[in-house]
Amino acid sequence: MTTQPPRDDATVCLISLGCPKNQVDSEILSAGLLEEGFSFVPDPAQADVIILNTCSFIREAVQESLEVLEQLAVYRREGKCRCLLAVGCLVQRYGRELGRRLADVDLFVGTEAIEGAGRILARHLRGHGEQTFFQSPFPSGPGHAAPLPERRTALAPWAYVKIAEGCSNACSYCTIPGIRGPLKSRPPGEIVREAAHLARQGVREINLIAQDVTAYGQDQGPKPSRPLLADLLSRLEQVEEVRWIRLLYCHPAHLDPASISRMGESEKICPYVDLPIQHVSPSVLKAMGRPYDEGRLRRLIDRIRAVRPDVALRTTLMVGFPGETERDVEQLLSFVGEIRFHHLGVFCYSREEGTPAFAKGESVSEAEKRRRRDAVMELQAEISETLLKGFLGTCQEVLVEGPHEEDPRYWKARTRYQAPEVDGCVFLPGDDRREPGLAMARIVRTGTYDLTAEILRDTPPA
Repeated sequence: MTTQPPRDDATVCLISLGCPKNQVDSEILSAGLLEEGFSFVPDPAQADVIILNTCSFIREAVQESLEVLEQLAVYRREGKCRCLLAVGCLVQRYGRELGRRLADVDLFVGTEAIEGAGRILARHLRGHGEQTFFQSPFPSGPGHAAPLPERRTALAPWAYVKIAEGCSNACSYCTIPGIRGPLKSRPPGEIVREAAHLARQGVREINLIAQDVTAYGQDQGPKPSRPLLADLLSRLEQVEEVRWIRLLYCHPAHLDPASISRMGESEKICPYVDLPIQHVSPSVLKAMGRPYDEGRLRRLIDRIRAVRPDVALRTTLMVGFPGETERDVEQLLSFVGEIRFHHLGVFCYSREEGTPAFAKGESVSEAEKRRRRDAVMELQAEISETLLKGFLGTCQEVLVEGPHEEDPRYWKARTRYQAPEVDGCVFLPGDDRREPGLAMARIVRTGTYDLTAEILRDTPPA
């Protein structure tokens, strides 16, 4: 049941910044807008309502969100737009502080209230409300059931599925617990229903996401009654149309033997582990609040590779943390060179107010942070290029996504060893037109981060 339709059948342009978790939030928000009778347009110049789903994880993300909002405010002052909304992390983090800087923004909706954004907007348009802030859950009211997993609309042959919200880890540099709160795991049945709903729409790859996927269920009471990641994986494998299941963001301290074993026994769980280690220096890890050391990391990686020798490991590193020395960086480079990750990203430390590390100040200049980052990425480029050569001439199942957004001469696909949006891809000849989905392909050329292949045949349905 919907509420009273919005005035004049208002059109909406929704723009989303930030991480995959934001993308899922935007899809939930879109479903709520559709239920309220809104329709969508891609061009903000043609929209009655403009919504920006913001990010505020680090300073650069905050600045990007503010700049985009200020650019969109031009449509509010001079164009067709009669309502400008800021939603998501920026609002949850800064609240009413934003109102003074962003006078042209009509509504501010935080992450806690995002499921009710459609109703909030409809009410605002009917009442010509003044600048308003929502940072707590918006009450459903009569006739409004809690959002169901079946409300999401699949946009591609792959999808992110959020299995938990918030985070209860104590990383000293991270703003997420302050923005999204402590860990709140979703019920496993709800997650499975969402995956099944997406699969019926053509999704073949489910990417499980959370701030810490491997902490799933730890907030749900004592063992053995609480849900566990390994059990969730077993239930998701029963969704017939889902062919690939991928684990993104596996905290090294929480990836348990049962989940690793499940990966080795399953044909659906991709041989891929996103293991963001951040660093290997004992002093840096301790200051970061990361509860492991290099030896524990090595044993964990050995265990994963013993179960899945073909596994593609991805990691995320941070350089320039307060107190990091040249010796720490050398230790990190040595570890990266020895472990040989398939995929690797490096971030420069960002000093964020409200985090424990903020009080440490800065001990590494921005220029030195960039130099250290570039040194790691230069090494990783060599490693990646060498590892990809091992795929040359092999036959791989690939997920065809559609025309490549940067080069229309090719279609874009990925192997099981490549995650969406963050890793390289497989280029397919553009004259071989086909529907998105799974196919078998032979790798005919390799590069530093990408592969080129030719299609052999479509993969038959499961």
